[in-house]
Amino acid sequence: MTSGRTRTGSSPFAFLWAAQFLSQLGDSIFQVAFIWLVLDITGSKTLTGLAAAMAYLPSLLFGIAAGFLIDRWNRRRVLAGADLARAVLLVIASVLLLQGRLNAVGLAAVAFGMATASVLFNPARDSLLPELVPASRLPRANAWVQLSQQAAWLAGPLAAGAVIAAAGVRSAFPFCAILFGASFGFLALLGGAGRAHRGDAPLPGLARDFLDGMRWVLADRTLVVLLLLTALDNLFIMGPGLMTAVLVKDTLHLDAKAFAIAESAYGVGMILGSLLVGRVLGPARQGWILLWAIALDGFTYVPLYFCRSLAFLYVALLLHSIVIPFITVPRAVILQRIVPPARMGRVFSLVNFTVFGVTAISV
Repeated sequence: MTSGRTRTGSSPFAFLWAAQFLSQLGDSIFQVAFIWLVLDITGSKTLTGLAAAMAYLPSLLFGIAAGFLIDRWNRRRVLAGADLARAVLLVIASVLLLQGRLNAVGLAAVAFGMATASVLFNPARDSLLPELVPASRLPRANAWVQLSQQAAWLAGPLAAGAVIAAAGVRSAFPFCAILFGASFGFLALLGGAGRAHRGDAPLPGLARDFLDGMRWVLADRTLVVLLLLTALDNLFIMGPGLMTAVLVKDTLHLDAKAFAIAESAYGVGMILGSLLVGRVLGPARQGWILLWAIALDGFTYVPLYFCRSLAFLYVALLLHSIVIPFITVPRAVILQRIVPPARMGRVFSLVNFTVFGVTAISV
């Protein structure tokens, strides 16, 4: 476990934290711009929902296979490659938007490509973390990763609103490309990290490795229960959450800037939740905290039915989002402690598959 410092004198975790923040910031800004552009171009809630579902489809198609590859490849290179691919894709999309040649179908294709890279990025990040920090520090390290992610989801909509107000919604695409390029640079500073899980033993054949890994996962009752709980929670929650744009546009009759402000509530709430969960999470509490948080994840959505103002929407989303880190952090810590390093990529990819794949169905 390389929990020491790099040749630059900085902690490898700090580089991963910075890369995670910049990458998630790029994702956050892209999601705001993408949803609003599709809704603006088509004027259709149905098509907007379908386009949003396309963005989550790669998790259904490639989610399980992604984990298999993450366990065989260098995890740092997987992270860096995912960010580089997104930067290049957004540069191409920016040029097409400038030329007026990117319609709703093209935007959905861009979102599909961005989501395909994310299928690799998020599980590789969570699988690499135990290599960079000691086991005793995993709860706090996961809380800090979640904090950086939520800070990005707070800053993202606000930055999107500023960029949209200054130069139009299309200008968000090249801005995001720069962020993904900067994340790639921080990941390059991690040096030789990312290979510890492979060891010196020769790799088994592709088919055998895949089947053995899936049998191992399905034989573990704790993993199966965690995946089922995650699937049920996201089935009922994620679809309505993605339709905040429709609520802002059709019910509140407001603009893209108001949508960005509403989305920033997620960042504020999840930052607060990440700070709180790091203080209360202990080995004996992880399972119970996870169960209560999943229940609250549903109950805190009820007030949205009564929303008739931007202020009401902001407060409702803020309260709802405080609960989210109480799901994601305990789940990650449980998995990092019970799953062998050589199989961790598959397990986190299954979680990613469950979250984003079920989200596509929910939408």
